[in-house]
Amino acid sequence: MSHLSRRQFLKGSLLAATVAGAKCNTWAAEAPAVLSTKSPNSKINIACIGVGGRGAGHIGPAASENLIAICDVQQGAMDKVKKDHPNVQMFTDFRKLFDKVGKEVDAVFVATPDHTHAPASMLALRMGKACYTEKPLTWCVGESRAMAEMAAEKKVATQMGNQGHANQGNRRIVEWIRDGAIGDVTEVHTWTNRPVWPQGQLDRGVVRPVPEGLDWDSWLGPAPFKDYTEICDKGKDGKEKWHSPIVGFKWRGWLDYGCGAIGDMGCHTWDNVFWSLQPDYPESIELLDIREPGKETFAKQTKFKWVFPAKGNRKGFTAFWYSGGMKPETPEELANDPTRQKDGKKAALAGSGNLYIGTKGKLLVSGDYGDSPRLIPEKFMTEYSESVKGKESPNKIELAPTVPDGKMDAHHYEFILGARGDKPWNFPKSNFAEYSGPLTEVMLLGCICEKIGQIGFKIECDPVKRVVKTKEALALVNREYRKGWSL
Repeated sequence: MSHLSRRQFLKGSLLAATVAGAKCNTWAAEAPAVLSTKSPNSKINIACIGVGGRGAGHIGPAASENLIAICDVQQGAMDKVKKDHPNVQMFTDFRKLFDKVGKEVDAVFVATPDHTHAPASMLALRMGKACYTEKPLTWCVGESRAMAEMAAEKKVATQMGNQGHANQGNRRIVEWIRDGAIGDVTEVHTWTNRPVWPQGQLDRGVVRPVPEGLDWDSWLGPAPFKDYTEICDKGKDGKEKWHSPIVGFKWRGWLDYGCGAIGDMGCHTWDNVFWSLQPDYPESIELLDIREPGKETFAKQTKFKWVFPAKGNRKGFTAFWYSGGMKPETPEELANDPTRQKDGKKAALAGSGNLYIGTKGKLLVSGDYGDSPRLIPEKFMTEYSESVKGKESPNKIELAPTVPDGKMDAHHYEFILGARGDKPWNFPKSNFAEYSGPLTEVMLLGCICEKIGQIGFKIECDPVKRVVKTKEALALVNREYRKGWSL
């Protein structure tokens, strides 16, 4: 079987890179773990790349082992970590971190903006290091394929940061869907209240001096070089306040750096869909609606439609994605359910969630992380619960591992167990090779639709070979890296 060539990727050969990505062995079978430490139970050395924002959440799990190095483009973020961990080495460029301490590191956490996920993670994978990378796994489709294949080749523990994958709610959804609780699934509707950051028709502002303590070149990474800019707002006191429209939480909405709402939340909200129905690659994905798109940013609101073919005993189904407050119609089974109504008002859908429509009923999931799934109406939930009482589901998924002393969540702990060699390399359930790489690819096809931005535009795919066939979309499968940066 052929593999997406990293040499082709670096040369920017978009068509060759995509066609070469025929169904590969990233859906790998169980294999022995490759240990990076001499003793499976000894503590491992960990580096954290990105320690501000979401990255701060990885410091505790890393420090439960040996945290030896940190990297962040903002000195202030590293200084905060240094106060509690005075012996860590600090870097603003992750390439220099690997050059200096790469041989000592056993595992890394990557929590940078989306556009630098892949170059940092691939450095770790090539060196045989276990790697935990925040969602979405990568900035573009080609990077996801390359990382999945490298993880399978190196057989190192990996995990994407879709923390809800360890929740019991997601496991329950998988069990119900595969048990046929609602019959054959014909449609799935997924919606999110994101973006909660600026998105749409935004202005970069004017060129300003780079603030002290910010390594702007490293922040840009493989993206095209652009001068640091700021915009000016007036506070309540009337004084001018200059600030970056990009650095910080706001980069998510910019095409060069983030992946918009579908990239940011798809790997969370759509996780139980990908897990329960195992759709693989779609036949097509179509942009149904787009509102207030920007020249350099994702739109404020979007709606997509995937069409997935039948697979094994599962029928084909259609999946819809809504962002920016768009939602499907509230199903009657929810709106008219007296147990859900309040003060005589009909029940409504939550701000984010999933609605599965089957030939025998409907399943509603409220929130982004698979929490509180319910068959609707409540009467259906009660009847189903009674029918399976005392029976063991053949599709039951084991619980996430118990975390000793509550030092971290189960999703982190899965990764630590794999990285230490206590569990096989593909034990983490959201590992790059078998799960999160393919999941991210499907999500990022939505980003391509949004970048093209034409309502009704459809990307045709070959679901067997797992390739994009539409010419305009092929041009956006990969990106050309800025000089000095590589995958």
